[in-house]
Amino acid sequence: MRIPAPVLLLIASIVSAAFLHAQAGRCDVLPAARPADINALANTGLALSRAQQYGAAAVCYRKVLAIDPDIPEIQLDLGLAEFKSGHFPEAAKLFETVLRRDPRNLQARTLLGMSYYGSRMFKDAARNLEIALAADPENVQLRYTFAQSLLASSDYQRSLQEFEWLERRDPEAAATHVLMAQALDGLSRPEEALQELRAALRKSPAEPNVHFAIGYIYWSQQKDEEAEREFRLELDRDPANAQAWAWLGDVLIRRNEFHKAKPLAHLDLGIVFAEDKQYGRAIQAFQRAIRLDEAKTDAHFRLARLYKDAGKPAESASELAIVRQLREQKNEDNLHKVTGHSPNPQPGK
Repeated sequence: MRIPAPVLLLIASIVSAAFLHAQAGRCDVLPAARPADINALANTGLALSRAQQYGAAAVCYRKVLAIDPDIPEIQLDLGLAEFKSGHFPEAAKLFETVLRRDPRNLQARTLLGMSYYGSRMFKDAARNLEIALAADPENVQLRYTFAQSLLASSDYQRSLQEFEWLERRDPEAAATHVLMAQALDGLSRPEEALQELRAALRKSPAEPNVHFAIGYIYWSQQKDEEAEREFRLELDRDPANAQAWAWLGDVLIRRNEFHKAKPLAHLDLGIVFAEDKQYGRAIQAFQRAIRLDEAKTDAHFRLARLYKDAGKPAESASELAIVRQLREQKNEDNLHKVTGHSPNPQPGK
């Protein structure tokens, strides 16, 4: 008995779909090469994308494009899977292909701008995001990324205009004030930048790197006393802030306080060695910093983390105990300054 061709095609499609379902996430094992496989592959890719399995979804979409390379919807889906996987240059190429066919595709234009942003190609990001914003001017997140792209490409005047728009839209957003300050500093308007940074602190006193940014502006003006105060405030909030330590060391060297700056130099070396995964040399550098200044909280903290990574829990616990002790002592000293009473009064005194 001969089975009619339409029935054979239907059976093949059902078998292909069933096989894909059974091999969920494994489009790579399919020798797909026929137009009849396209729907099953595309549907599996969509299901995998919804399950946030973007790498596996990309395999499915590539198989579709190997059968028919001229399907804009699949090019867009593959580009989105690459974007979600953090493969920004690959995603950008796919969105460019879609836009060559349809320059008015707003989704592809927006994703292309975001892909350029992720690739740190900020001028290209700003150019495409500006086109997307023209079609969706009230999109706050899009405008925020556009403003950041302008800032990163040193277009300070236009970025400032965008941040002012965002500030009017959401006056309580501390991050917007910080970015406005960067733009103002780039325009050589440091006093206005300081005002924006202080506004950020009023709205969010724990906002990271704001005290450092204020200190950096003072440092650039050679106002070392004010710069040191701000760097130390940042380090009170974040003892592991390498930038604050480095610029604090520079302030101390500029004031010829080499005995205070020398421990910071060892601390900086330890940070560099740790980032390069030269753990033995990093430990030695932090130990030298501690020998020069036993009260250096950050050196003890970083040494504790290194000991933990090196599988030395006892040594790590010992360093963390010192960190807690130093912080408690600092709190007691601060209380003494405020109240005028000794934190540990002796009987009869």
